[in-house]
Amino acid sequence: MHAKVLRLPQPTPPAAERSLAELVARARAGEEPAQSELFRLHVERVYGFVRRLLPDAADHDDIVQDVFVQAMESLHRLREAEAFGGWLRGIAIHIVKNRLRKQRLLNRLGFRRSRSAPPDDLAIAELVSPSAPPDVLVELRAIYRTVAKLDPNLRTALILRRVEGLSVPAVAEQLGRSLSTTKRWLAAAESQLELQLDRGGTRGA
Repeated sequence: MHAKVLRLPQPTPPAAERSLAELVARARAGEEPAQSELFRLHVERVYGFVRRLLPDAADHDDIVQDVFVQAMESLHRLREAEAFGGWLRGIAIHIVKNRLRKQRLLNRLGFRRSRSAPPDDLAIAELVSPSAPPDVLVELRAIYRTVAKLDPNLRTALILRRVEGLSVPAVAEQLGRSLSTTKRWLAAAESQLELQLDRGGTRGA
């Protein structure tokens, strides 16, 4: 007589995870409605991320479109559907790095980029409550300017950590760098940010 095997019920993933997994599976199969829905769900976050990485660019929409085009074309490489958001960030970082490399080459050839645009006041205002005191907006504008001047590697690491809320190991994984390098970049970014804010007199005495 064989012993009866007790099969435990498998946990059901949350509805949001099931929905994302289903959307990714359908999009991977080439279903345009699923691809459009993934775009709708993630475009605002990707746009904000790109705008923070390249605050002086004039073609954020084109960059975001490139991110999603590449994502749909290489969706078969995504192992876990739940990682779709982070995967999009990785594609955005790759596109931004390529853009910066191209810009440096153009600069060496004598093609100079126009002067950096000032911080987007509308974008800054979106980050604070309408009831926030005016001095909060002033300090946030100063932070925005300072972050825009950081080395691209430092800026990307800082945004992933402080804006996207990733852990330090997750930032390292997203950047494809060692943990020690990532920690060094974050420390340098925060040190420069604090120094510039102190020099600008935006910190209270």
